[in-house]
Amino acid sequence: MPLTTEIYWLTLTAGLTLLLVFPYAFVRIKRIGFHQLLANPLPGDDPFKEAWAHRAYRAHMNAIENLVVFAPLVLAVVITHSTNEVTAIASAVYFWARVIHVPIYILNIPYLRFIAYFIGVAACFVLAYQLLT
Repeated sequence: MPLTTEIYWLTLTAGLTLLLVFPYAFVRIKRIGFHQLLANPLPGDDPFKEAWAHRAYRAHMNAIENLVVFAPLVLAVVITHSTNEVTAIASAVYFWARVIHVPIYILNIPYLRFIAYFIGVAACFVLAYQLLT
């Protein structure tokens, strides 16, 4: 499979998603220690006392949930040779929407978070539309 523009943006998106574990993981390590982090959670263990760390965790989970939609669409566009300028732009828009979404989520700015999220969703709809037409 060639390295298309869409695959490039998918790779960056997957890399971003991988990196999102670090902010809240460092908080957990600092609070409970590395050994306990690797062990099973204790009953009643509240993983995040800091609100921003919990939002960082949720931003990561949200990125994973949305990658499950974005990645197959990109792969289907590439496999079916449906790539074009529109799919390239939609893939880039999706990535940048996710980049913007993360700090907005962590900083707890709900209306902007909603906008960034739906820009990413719209990019996925564009990819799906390009596949179906």
